[in-house]
Amino acid sequence: MSKYPYFFILLLIAVGTVLTFSVERIFADDPPAITGVQVATSTKDSATIVWTTNKAADSIVNFGKQPHYGIMRDSGYDKTQHSIKLEDLDASTVYHFRVSSADALGNQGVSGDYVFVTGGFQDIKDIQKVSSMSQQAIVGQAKDAISQITDPEALKIIQSEITNQAQDLLRPPEVIGLARAIDITATEAKIIWATSRDSNSIVRFSREGQWNGTDYAQTVAVLEDSTKSHEVLITGLSPATTYHFQVESEDEFGLSGAGEDTTFTTKSPVPAIENVQIVKIEEDSATFAWSTNIPAAGAVVYENTVTGEIRSEGSPEFLTTQTVRLTDLTLGVTYVAIVKAENEQGEPSESEPITFTTIRDEEPPIISRVNNESTLYPGAETRIQTIVSWGTDEPSFCGMYYSEGLAPAENATKMAMNTEPSIDHVRVVTEFLPSTVYKFWIECEDRSENSIRSEDFVLFTPEKEKSIIDIILENFEGTFGWVKNIGG
Repeated sequence: MSKYPYFFILLLIAVGTVLTFSVERIFADDPPAITGVQVATSTKDSATIVWTTNKAADSIVNFGKQPHYGIMRDSGYDKTQHSIKLEDLDASTVYHFRVSSADALGNQGVSGDYVFVTGGFQDIKDIQKVSSMSQQAIVGQAKDAISQITDPEALKIIQSEITNQAQDLLRPPEVIGLARAIDITATEAKIIWATSRDSNSIVRFSREGQWNGTDYAQTVAVLEDSTKSHEVLITGLSPATTYHFQVESEDEFGLSGAGEDTTFTTKSPVPAIENVQIVKIEEDSATFAWSTNIPAAGAVVYENTVTGEIRSEGSPEFLTTQTVRLTDLTLGVTYVAIVKAENEQGEPSESEPITFTTIRDEEPPIISRVNNESTLYPGAETRIQTIVSWGTDEPSFCGMYYSEGLAPAENATKMAMNTEPSIDHVRVVTEFLPSTVYKFWIECEDRSENSIRSEDFVLFTPEKEKSIIDIILENFEGTFGWVKNIGG
């Protein structure tokens, strides 16, 4: 037989041993995995802790009344099902514990913290009404301690302390100071307040016009959180509106305390600037127009890009449409303008920057707002006064023309132009006859000599009123009109 097969057999045996040893060594380095930790039994002075590991290991329980553990150990490394009984425990006491297990190689697994309560208080009447096990344990300890007291003075002290504690617990939570509204917007307000002890958060509120002095129309509550510092957000409010509100807090015993009635006013909505346009650009002026969603004061803030000078022009009136004319500009200069608006509470908004350059004016003025009104002044000589008014979008020189009747007039009467340019124009006519139709029109020219003629307008002068003598003669003629026919 060849020596090589024998060599291969030895090699395979050696490799198999190494592999087996390596797998076992790797597994042995892992600490025991602990599962199923529980308190199997618990009496007033003992408890049995059980758990499971995935491999054979010893059994250790660290325990104590606080998470600073003592120790109980079963040192055999031969179990995967573990059980250790803790004895000589105090009755009605909360204990913390954790378990650990180590294998024969010293690899140790440790559990998290667990809690149990020893017995001894279950026979106390209504003890199950106490929700917390730790509080149940304290009740049991207190009962045991009180049962050992025989000195009447000591019992009086305990009675006094219990009475004071009960009175404090049964006192409704107190709202400290005044509740306040903060972070107020047009539609929201945050209400904050403090209480003397932990309690929930309730806010009742009404519009000023709906509040009758006692009852509130709406309620917002945060019932799941118990705290001394309260915060409730009210939404869905109306802008620029005064609200009455009252806060209330209820503790875990159902006792509640309320604050005083307080008010806050929501803000006006911030104006939205819309439809910004430059109506007209001239040699030394520019006219801006825009609208807002609510009445707002407005202004145009503009900067000369050559000199850096910043100026503004605007109107303090609260309107939804605004027109502002910038004057004293320099021909051929570029300006950057921003339209700004403010609501009645002074909250601002502004448009995006607009750039424009002044140019030589080639557009005629725009004539608008043409009105006329005639007044009859009775007397020996009937007089009529007619006032005609109109406006232009830029300072202009304007004249008025009129003629009697509707036919084309070759010899219309012209009223002189104003000597200074203006945007508001008025003419007074005293030559009109009663009960007569007149045609009139307006001609205007700006400072760049761009001119325009308006359409024709028509007016009717009032009818002449009859005098007392005229009325008497008419009545007499109507009554005795047959006299005219005598001798006919």
